[in-house]
Amino acid sequence: HTVRRQSIKRGEPRQMPSLPHTAESTVREEHFSSRRKQLEDYLTNILKMPMYRNYHGTMEFVGVSQLSFIHDLGPKGIEGFIMKRSGGHRIPGLNCCGQGRMCYRWSKRWLVVKDSFLLYMKPDSGAISFVLLVDKEFSIKIGQKETETKYGLQIDNLSRSLILKCNSYRHAQWWRQGIDEFIRKHGKDFLTEHRFGSYAAVQENTLAKCPNFPIYTSLFNLVSWVVEYEDELLCLQATSAVVFIHLYFLRLSPEIFMKRPVVEGNRWRLDCILKRKA
Repeated sequence: HTVRRQSIKRGEPRQMPSLPHTAESTVREEHFSSRRKQLEDYLTNILKMPMYRNYHGTMEFVGVSQLSFIHDLGPKGIEGFIMKRSGGHRIPGLNCCGQGRMCYRWSKRWLVVKDSFLLYMKPDSGAISFVLLVDKEFSIKIGQKETETKYGLQIDNLSRSLILKCNSYRHAQWWRQGIDEFIRKHGKDFLTEHRFGSYAAVQENTLAKCPNFPIYTSLFNLVSWVVEYEDELLCLQATSAVVFIHLYFLRLSPEIFMKRPVVEGNRWRLDCILKRKA
């Protein structure tokens, strides 16, 4: 930040806006509105300066990230730094196990709340580490008894039980209330069960076109279905816009053959199919 400040281009505003020095305790009630306007103008002037607007401390204070205002990701929810605990996956094989016990580690991450999912990113690179979908089993618990963590916050869904650690009980309550109110306001459709056991409600007047394929409970059921009904696999081959991949495929292997027996080389291997479509 110091280097960027010293190498700032000429012509860009350099002077730091002045913060009102009047103590909050000395402000009379009739002056609250003008005091609020002074603080709003100060913050607005800060955000107009690229050097300070992109500074990580400013972004943390305002509670924004590079994903905050992307329209396709839905409305902006609360964001901020948290400590997250590894593990908690409900799928066997995704948790780290030691000598007869689970081994955990804590990592600092930036948590982003959206209407249909939560995600956390690495603060240094901004890389997305994990996405937790909102579904019918979505719930939030706080307290050491529930989370086995002091000032803990536990977020559950069908695939994972995510444990977060906050700075205080009040901080945990702030996260719990903020997430719960935002999801129930903007993502309530994902909290109930829908037709065919889907997590999403029926959407009318959409551009997506898909046949009425059954829903499968596991990867192995899907593979068995593909083997028996090879023609339906052409639906994936005919895709022209978006391919949605379930967690099972990503965690197992991208080199799984979707059509068996293998008689056409790697043509029907999942990674090759996706490469063709890309």
